Amino acid sequence: MSFRKRGIVVPQSGGPATGAANTSTNPIATLTNKEPPPGTRPSPLDGRLTTSTGTKSLDSLLAGHSGLALGTSLLISESGTTDFAGSLLKYYAAEGVVQGHTVHVLGVGEPWGRELPGLGEGKDGEGKGKAREEEKMKIAWRYERLGEFGVGSRERNVPQSTASKETTAVFCHDFDLSKRLILPSPSNMHFVPLSTQPDFNFRDTDASKSPFTNFIQHLTVQLSSASPTTIHRVVVPSLLSPAIYPAHASNPTHILQFLHALRALLRKYSTQLTALITIPLTLYPRSTGLTRWIELLSDGVLELAPFPSSSIVVKAPSAATTVHEEPPQGMLKVHRLPIFHEKGGGGGEASGFGDDLAFTLSRRKGMVIKPFSLPPVEGDMEAQQGRYLLCDVNVVTYLRRTHHICGSLLGSIPQAPQQNVFLGLPLELLPEEAKILVEKEVAYIVDDTAWHGNHFTNLQGEDRKKYLESLRSEGLKASKAKETAARQRSEKALAKQAVLRATKKANPPARDQSEDPSVVPESDTTETTNAESTTIQEDEEIFTDDRSASPTLSKNSDAITPWAITPTTSCSPSSLPQNPSPQLDPPVPSSYPLFAHLHARNYYIMPGLRFGCDYNVYPGDPLRFHSHFLATGYGWNQEIPLLDLIGGGRLGTAVKKGFMIGGENIERGAEGNNVRTFVVEWAGM
Repeated sequence: MSFRKRGIVVPQSGGPATGAANTSTNPIATLTNKEPPPGTRPSPLDGRLTTSTGTKSLDSLLAGHSGLALGTSLLISESGTTDFAGSLLKYYAAEGVVQGHTVHVLGVGEPWGRELPGLGEGKDGEGKGKAREEEKMKIAWRYERLGEFGVGSRERNVPQSTASKETTAVFCHDFDLSKRLILPSPSNMHFVPLSTQPDFNFRDTDASKSPFTNFIQHLTVQLSSASPTTIHRVVVPSLLSPAIYPAHASNPTHILQFLHALRALLRKYSTQLTALITIPLTLYPRSTGLTRWIELLSDGVLELAPFPSSSIVVKAPSAATTVHEEPPQGMLKVHRLPIFHEKGGGGGEASGFGDDLAFTLSRRKGMVIKPFSLPPVEGDMEAQQGRYLLCDVNVVTYLRRTHHICGSLLGSIPQAPQQNVFLGLPLELLPEEAKILVEKEVAYIVDDTAWHGNHFTNLQGEDRKKYLESLRSEGLKASKAKETAARQRSEKALAKQAVLRATKKANPPARDQSEDPSVVPESDTTETTNAESTTIQEDEEIFTDDRSASPTLSKNSDAITPWAITPTTSCSPSSLPQNPSPQLDPPVPSSYPLFAHLHARNYYIMPGLRFGCDYNVYPGDPLRFHSHFLATGYGWNQEIPLLDLIGGGRLGTAVKKGFMIGGENIERGAEGNNVRTFVVEWAGM
């Protein structure tokens, strides 16, 4: 077994036995020392050269290559009458002009090139930050290669111009749609017309002549005569559009032959050529065979589905949001991406985006592609309708005791906020319960969101003082209650210690006969005293308010600091309207007549979701009684499935309850009680 140094070429048999690497016979060394063409960089997956599409988010989407690989084409189809795909083409062409690439625009004239977006102005300090970051990476690489033979001499011989080029090279530029790019002179853009020019004599064109002949001839001549280091970009706007191409251009004989020839050029000049094509999907949907053939002859296929203009609603940013995010303008579907091996995924999963992608086109940021997500709901009144909340414990207990209104607790308990077994205020009422209270004129409904916006923010003068005073009185009441309870516990602990002390004095512990009876050991009295004082001190520390200034309680303290109380409502009850406007009936389900019928007979009613019914019916307070019925409401002429009767009856009998069904006879009008109820019990269990 033998060993050799890295970078030393093993001499071939019959060749010169040299100890140094010869760059002429070592292609790896040649490629390493050769700089890539401007506007290109190696792929992080396999090292093949890639170039930017002019859109950073699109570059990151292309199967993990961080750019469009040379020798590939990308087809972008768009539905509707918008031209977002045309904007991507202009970014692609503008990036090629800025990088010094040769851009071939097929099918349109020079006016299209005058609409390219201009370079955007970068943020202050952005260039310095990038240079600083690259300098850090350079230092890290120096340390990583520390110890290799000849590293120092090689780095000292690197000219300063090379380092400056590396720090200033930009792979993808930022463009501004409000500006126009000034083309260099001479321009590196070539506009290739169609082979069949429009006939102004209104004669029929020769359908046998392909309109794409000039495209292939021009590309073949330019690629064969250009330098191998020159990068070429092919731009094909609105392929087969009737506004540009004649009717016979969609003949598969012409269009498929052109795409086959373009694909052959891409494979032949795989280190120089890329292509970006757009096609109107409304005129040529994907369900047609021609469009499917066009997709098969393209390396990557993307589809833009813009939202209708009526669905794009721009909301004003709220005070809580610091950065205003523009709403998405459409969805992006990835049908296929250029795949070369197993590392380059084809569905965008390499970028972690998944399938739900949205795009936004703005003036400064350009085309931004990001995962689609619904915006946060702020002030959504539709989601808040039908929710009736009670936030005062006194009101909750009054309604439960007097009007048999139970509701469901929703809030967390401050002492244990991370559990949901025991819940607290607010209390949510069923729509049926809210309607019962409104009909009896026991309560009225106040839109808390609207009231807060109209009244709470405008509190001034006496109203504001009253509201703050009410909060202070509530906090003072809570602080006094806490101090009183702590004092009572402390007094109870002191009384308990006094009883223990008296018991020990009445029954002294037996002493050993060997000890001197005249000598009283101090350890017993000392330990007892220390234990009592420790117990009292611990008791006081446990029940003392941590927010108090003094560590011990003061019985005669008059200055009590009120607690900070978080209000449960947006306004004090005293400021609510005493004579509310006529209330609209809360919307209720069809089972409301059964609910009202049972409530009028003093039953307590709770939601019946636990047992698959509408209501659980209790003869008394649910805290004291079990439910007697599982009630479900039906329409008077509604057919009741037999399986519902069997399932409800068997379930009710199994849990020792009756399965109740009921409905209202609407034919009898409003006279008397029109609700009939029946109870089903399963007798065979």
